[in-house]
Amino acid sequence: MHISPEVLLVRYLAISRAIAGQMDFQSVLGEIAGELYLLIEHDHLDISILLPDQPGRNVSFEVGVSTKWGETADTPHLIVESPIRDLLTGKVTHYLTSDACNDSRFHFEGSFDSPIFEANLRSRVHVPLQVHGEVLGALNLSSHEIGRYGPEHVEIAQQVADLLAPYFNALIWGDQAKTAALSEGAARGREETLRLGALRLTEAMEDERKHIGMDLHDQTLADLTRILRRITGLKRRPVSLNTSLSGIADDINICINELRRIIEDTKPGVMDLFGFTQAVEAQLERTVGGMVPTITTIVEDSTNSIVDQFSGSLRTALFRIVQEAINNAVRHSSPQQIAVRIEANERDIIISVCDDGIGMEALQGTQSNGLDNMRARAAIVSANLVFERNDPHGGTRVTITVPRNHISTGHHDHIGGTLSVEAAQ
Repeated sequence: MHISPEVLLVRYLAISRAIAGQMDFQSVLGEIAGELYLLIEHDHLDISILLPDQPGRNVSFEVGVSTKWGETADTPHLIVESPIRDLLTGKVTHYLTSDACNDSRFHFEGSFDSPIFEANLRSRVHVPLQVHGEVLGALNLSSHEIGRYGPEHVEIAQQVADLLAPYFNALIWGDQAKTAALSEGAARGREETLRLGALRLTEAMEDERKHIGMDLHDQTLADLTRILRRITGLKRRPVSLNTSLSGIADDINICINELRRIIEDTKPGVMDLFGFTQAVEAQLERTVGGMVPTITTIVEDSTNSIVDQFSGSLRTALFRIVQEAINNAVRHSSPQQIAVRIEANERDIIISVCDDGIGMEALQGTQSNGLDNMRARAAIVSANLVFERNDPHGGTRVTITVPRNHISTGHHDHIGGTLSVEAAQ
């Protein structure tokens, strides 16, 4: 094969124009495939790119015949398993083979060489993509024809690779910068969430501090005063000591319970601070923590936290229903997994609690009060509540459906909505 310098220059300029403005590896490869074919006929073209943020791994992008190498774009593969590992690590300057299926260089213990046989890639040319002497990947061309390529093809392929390498290098570091920016943005978002949470916590604590003082004065202080008077009275008149102590013990117990109520009421909940989804996650963690065997949990919210747009009373009712459904699954269904999903369509918000346990039979062992409470809470907020078999995984699915107009209409706390409880047999 002989191509004049003038023709080569025209083709190289065409390749340069083709890649201009392309913002990802697959687009670049698709644009240059046709121009490169006019220089080196091929049945398969791919590039291998080393990953700076994942040392020892590479990804491949391909055109023409599709192979398992192309699947590594989403799942980086180990360089040590690549058939061209010596090229990617700089040990050789190129590969040229007339029949890769029978070339031992491509086949070794652990080699990811199956695409060579599956796609019938016989004659092959591999050259490095380099910038400042550093290998950043490889340009790879293959033909179904045995003996298709020679040294002149290696030379042209290397010239094309040298033309492409700076552009690919810019794409690599552009991707790195984008990933770093996204990570930094996510970190800042988490920091801002924590800052807002801390601010809300401080405000809630300040408000509750005033309420504590009022509750302690109006209730607990009065209880303690009454107890003190009864103890003082013991000194003034002869009475049955056992009877008096029993009454005092009852008063103290009432006082303790009241103090507990005040203390619990002063603690702002996770839902108040961080939202409904985080509260569900926290509830799952508390409920399944320490269980043997372990229960895996999933919380998915595809609605951008739309439940947090509901009123506090509606959110609390929905949370209590979800809480009871989780408790029922753990106590009665013996699941391996519990999943809570929050979804929305044009009309409704749908919250589902699914487990893969023993199924609807678990409801037979559930305390009726718990199910009655769930039904009552759903009815109060006009939500639709459904119990059904979690096909095809087995177990039980509890679905709560709330109309979206509860957000805009302020429809929160009246009875009168529809309530459906179904048990699929």
